[in-house]
Amino acid sequence: MNRTKLLPTLIATTTMLLATTGKVEAITFAGTSSGSWGLPVVSAGAEFLSNENGGTNNRLTWGTHAANSFTNYVQYDGLGFSTGVNTQFAVGDLTYRNGSTYNSFNGDFPLEVKLSFTNPFNNAENLNYTFNIFNTPNITGDSVLDGDKLKFQANGLTSDSFNFAGVNYTVKLIGFSSDGGNTFVSEFNSPEESTAEAMLYAKIVDVPEPTAVFGLGLLGVYLAGSLKKKPQ
Repeated sequence: MNRTKLLPTLIATTTMLLATTGKVEAITFAGTSSGSWGLPVVSAGAEFLSNENGGTNNRLTWGTHAANSFTNYVQYDGLGFSTGVNTQFAVGDLTYRNGSTYNSFNGDFPLEVKLSFTNPFNNAENLNYTFNIFNTPNITGDSVLDGDKLKFQANGLTSDSFNFAGVNYTVKLIGFSSDGGNTFVSEFNSPEESTAEAMLYAKIVDVPEPTAVFGLGLLGVYLAGSLKKKPQ
């Protein structure tokens, strides 16, 4: 390997990548969000979808309620947003009702989030995620300890992405918050016999191009080799 010829190429690649990153950080994405749930992967036979507050399939209801209780549901209501790249923002308002039920499912179910952009372009993008529900057995008598738990899978990542100005982006979920984004939790707990609310937060992040990742990798190899090389 000719290190003298390779170094300028690696530096140029890295400089171009850093310049592109600077432009990416300055973009503001704005628009509105909406969300549609899907039925669980493994059904208990008592789930159905409904349209609420102008949404489409944005409420998933499940379970057969016990006497003097009510069914469970989780509802996604969309929000307006204006955010930069790598900046947390509220992408949805979640309502989670937890009753005393039987015929309740445990496991994965899908959520499709639709971002309708008005800036920097007019376009609608759909991103698909997997959520998981765990219906806690009601054995302690404590409404919080017996509360059911909602979380997202795959570390909040999706295989879907969108492109603007030649750069690919995706949306990574980062957690649930009930205090305006000051603190986050990875599980949304709804106490027994109650209805809880939380905001779902996310970040728009750029998807590195394979060539850029390869270039940075080569630069790292070059620098490591140079440090190990003994003086002549």
